[in-house]
Amino acid sequence: MESEIRCFQHCKRDKNILCQTIPLVCPICRQDTLKTEMRIPPYLIDSPFIDASFTQCCVVIKPTIGSFLKDFTNQSDLHIGVTNSRGVVYEYDERGVTVGCQTWSDCLRVTVLDINSENSDFVKKWDQDLDLAAQESLWTAGKYTETSHNCYDFVMSFLNRLGLQATQRCLQDRRRFCEEMIVPVTARAGKFISLYRDIKRKGCVVQDVTV
Repeated sequence: MESEIRCFQHCKRDKNILCQTIPLVCPICRQDTLKTEMRIPPYLIDSPFIDASFTQCCVVIKPTIGSFLKDFTNQSDLHIGVTNSRGVVYEYDERGVTVGCQTWSDCLRVTVLDINSENSDFVKKWDQDLDLAAQESLWTAGKYTETSHNCYDFVMSFLNRLGLQATQRCLQDRRRFCEEMIVPVTARAGKFISLYRDIKRKGCVVQDVTV
């Protein structure tokens, strides 16, 4: 995958080497990495990005234009949607409500509720209410506006319809929702994106090991 980042240690235990392709020569000691032993063999760094089809009953985020890895900046607009229990995305934009669009293969997941076998009834309600929300006349293409009736309003309206604002107080206010649920996820992704782009420029990056 394009977003894969590998980490390993070669000659120093206080230095991690991060890359996408293992370099033939260690950037620290300049020895052949194929012929010398590594302190820690390569392993994959957890990526914050996921294909929405592998999610269940959560909020998903992606840039309105382009992708996170190639195009995202702090000034980028974000598009937000909701997945049902089968990972199908429901989203609202100038087209109205769209269901099952295949452009969410590299998005961020925001977990609103932990899904497990004990809340199967709630999962059914999630799916049913999501289908009902998609059919409401409130979310037609003609009523969409970028600033006051958009994808965020659709998502928050749906979550409040489920009554989640009783336990998730941030759902009572769009600003709090963004600050408490969206920003932490995008901040983590921002660090990964910066590292990814640094590796793309340099081939590999050496970082100090933090205890």
